[in-house]
Amino acid sequence: MKATVLIQSIYLLGLNNHPEAAKKWVSVMHSLGAMTGVAHSLSISTASKLDLILRQLESEHGDDINTSQGDRLSFATDLISALSDSWILASYEPIRAACEQLRDRDEQNSKLSDLHYRLALVRMPIAKAEIKDAKRQKPEMLLHPVGEGDPSPKSYAADGSYIVPKAVCGATGATVWYPIDLKVRQTVAICRRDLSDEFLALFE
Repeated sequence: MKATVLIQSIYLLGLNNHPEAAKKWVSVMHSLGAMTGVAHSLSISTASKLDLILRQLESEHGDDINTSQGDRLSFATDLISALSDSWILASYEPIRAACEQLRDRDEQNSKLSDLHYRLALVRMPIAKAEIKDAKRQKPEMLLHPVGEGDPSPKSYAADGSYIVPKAVCGATGATVWYPIDLKVRQTVAICRRDLSDEFLALFE
């Protein structure tokens, strides 16, 4: 069987097992696309497909996480993490564009603004290996390394060396990022599934 057929099968499983999410993606794509322009609808379409694939993979991962060990679990975690990073990048730009359109019209939408901020907290370290707003504020920060190696704190430098810590949500099997939110001066937990649900609830 070809790999493309297998990938399509995962998407179809996600479509069948998460019909409400699939239905909402169509609605959000039309509503947000009307606000941001046709070009951004392509990014939303990509985000929707990735989301349904990820929801299927995450659901299976959540079921396996307490019973599976070794290479299979590690591969699933890494794959879901990589696809989740891609989902963030696909989702961020249409939301950013929508917020810009609203600013140009002197309009406000708290759901859009909140989602934009939370996506940006994760997107900045993924895309640029930096902490959001660190260059602007230039705060003095000591970062504690995660994993093996030298455990001593290191001074933060906006030089593309920052790697956002990640984990797996035990309830959903989704990727959880732990970016630094300089507004509150602390590390926050942001789950991909939560971001997706917020995206789908934008116009409810």
